[in-house]
Amino acid sequence: MILSLLTGTMLAFSQPMPGRWTAQIPNTIEGQVMSPEHRPLQNVRVFLQNDSYSEIRMAYTDATGRYKFEGLASAVYYVQVEPGELDYERQSQRVQAVSFNRRRTPGGAPGGEIFRVDFVLKPKTSTERPADKSVTGPKAVVFYQDVPDAAKKEYERGVKRLDKGAFQNAVVSLERAIEVFPDYYNALELLGTEYVKREQYQPALPLLLHAVGVNKDGWRGFYSLGIAQCSLRQCGEGAKALRRAVELNPDSPNANMWLGIALAQDEGSRGEAIQALEKVIRLAKDGIPGAYFYLGGLYAQNKQYREAADSFEAFLRLYPQAGEKDKIKKKIEEYRQKAKAQGND
Repeated sequence: MILSLLTGTMLAFSQPMPGRWTAQIPNTIEGQVMSPEHRPLQNVRVFLQNDSYSEIRMAYTDATGRYKFEGLASAVYYVQVEPGELDYERQSQRVQAVSFNRRRTPGGAPGGEIFRVDFVLKPKTSTERPADKSVTGPKAVVFYQDVPDAAKKEYERGVKRLDKGAFQNAVVSLERAIEVFPDYYNALELLGTEYVKREQYQPALPLLLHAVGVNKDGWRGFYSLGIAQCSLRQCGEGAKALRRAVELNPDSPNANMWLGIALAQDEGSRGEAIQALEKVIRLAKDGIPGAYFYLGGLYAQNKQYREAADSFEAFLRLYPQAGEKDKIKKKIEEYRQKAKAQGND
């Protein structure tokens, strides 16, 4: 019963927790992304995550390497730079964007504060670099596509439309980009991921399957594919995709969370599922309450009743508005009694 609440529960826990946000003052997080030589890097994807490590916005750096996220409530965020085709390490910084500035905008509304987060990217340590003599040093790429200009223009148009919240118009542009260049990884992965964010898993599936076929080292493609497959009750296949996502990005709490959920559906993978979810707690601490929820169910199935009760108590402490709270409390009491009978209270 506990583990049957797969997709809806996970999606609920991936959202910001009520009460975790403070005063609703519109802050700004902005900065610049640069190479090791301090050259600005253009068209690099920058993701804004909430304190549960869920992505809430995306931006591309401009010609000067700058990005900006505006209209943010006071809260803790993570800014993650995803270098994509460029041969740099992924980087992330924590930002405590809590405004103490009472400045006003010209219209009289609270102005919040500007929090600056700059990145100087580091070269990847991998020795697997292409023998392209026209590309040297940190400019070398680990995955490169010679994209036709027409496809690239449609892709960029789609990104701008997404930034403006015009999803359907963005779909048209991204589909045109894929029509021009069917193996266009960035367009396939972006469109598939945007469908997943909107819980439209059927149209996402073929796009993401194609994407990971084109680029077997694109972690975000495998991550989104795994979520789509699990949400469509294809958790066996989803676990394979999510394992690859975790291989490529082992410190992603959400990728480990979804891997744990996928593995939990197979009794033979219970131990691995527990390990994945325990890792989520080490990485995110109390940032993803759902990890405690699923761990509680798995511990109970393993007859680890004290651990099950502790996990469900932690879940209710962090997510007091949970549905069926009374049933969970009864389960906690039941597991306490069983742990006592085991001599493990």
